[in-house]
Amino acid sequence: MLPEYYADVFRQYQTYCRDYNGTRLVKIASGATDYDYEWTDVLMRKVGSMMHAVSLHYYTVSGWVGAKKPATGFSDDDYYWCLGKCLGIEPVIQKHLAIMSESDPRHRIPLFVDEWGTWWEPEPGTQLYQQNTMRDAMVASLSLDVFHKYCDRIQMCNIAQVANVLQSMILTKEDKMVLTPTYWLFYMYKPHMEATYIPVDLQDIDVKLTPNERYAANPDEGATRPLPLFSSTASKDASGKLHLSMSNVKLDEAESVTVNLEGFKANKVTGKILTSDKATDHNTFENPDKIKLTDFNGAKIDRRSGAITLEIPAASIVTLEIE
Repeated sequence: MLPEYYADVFRQYQTYCRDYNGTRLVKIASGATDYDYEWTDVLMRKVGSMMHAVSLHYYTVSGWVGAKKPATGFSDDDYYWCLGKCLGIEPVIQKHLAIMSESDPRHRIPLFVDEWGTWWEPEPGTQLYQQNTMRDAMVASLSLDVFHKYCDRIQMCNIAQVANVLQSMILTKEDKMVLTPTYWLFYMYKPHMEATYIPVDLQDIDVKLTPNERYAANPDEGATRPLPLFSSTASKDASGKLHLSMSNVKLDEAESVTVNLEGFKANKVTGKILTSDKATDHNTFENPDKIKLTDFNGAKIDRRSGAITLEIPAASIVTLEIE
């Protein structure tokens, strides 16, 4: 389907889709997949005045033709490639938002990232059922950090599935249920909901170059992607508590972190950590609690400087609550 045709269809249907019984209907234009910037441009120009939002899909996937990469048993190179691909969503978001701004300089129309997450080769004998490792939790963490950064324009971001399909929160089998590392990551990030975004200035961050599978078709992008090996986001809730989430992407090295708080005095700090021995680790029906949130007691407040210091293990995610 061409974007011009879809714009005409959207125009037709939105005309007859009206609010009902006092409930406001939100008209969302079905937006682009990944790098289809023309689609966003056409929709914004032709039906921007008729929509309440436009969507975007972006999957961390090795390709759409042939077998995909495995969900478990992956190499270190595959781990870093995956996270580089995951963070490829930020320049994609930037470009789509820039196009939207040309037709909507007042930013009336938000972007809804309504499908995202990992897409691996399914388990044998299933359709789209895949396991979920610490690598997937890291993808969720880095993705949510990006969405949080652009929360003035991105007002909704839905991971694609909830149960038994792709990067899901829950796996089920007959009367059994497993909570995945991705579930625990979302649980860890709950304090950022309904809170005020606080920018984080990251300094002295190591960067690793990862392969860019789009280079052959789009040489202007470069043969590699830069992958920052540390990520963070923060927010302040209605009670005044500060929540700071941090991800150490490195597979083989802990990260020593110093948090300098500007305009905020820390009196107490507590935390949660999501970690495991290996990035390939995952929860199974036989061992459903191999990976879950646990208390993190490694953050200390320097009473003289007010800074918080901590060490984050390799391939681990920490969220601090600071009062």
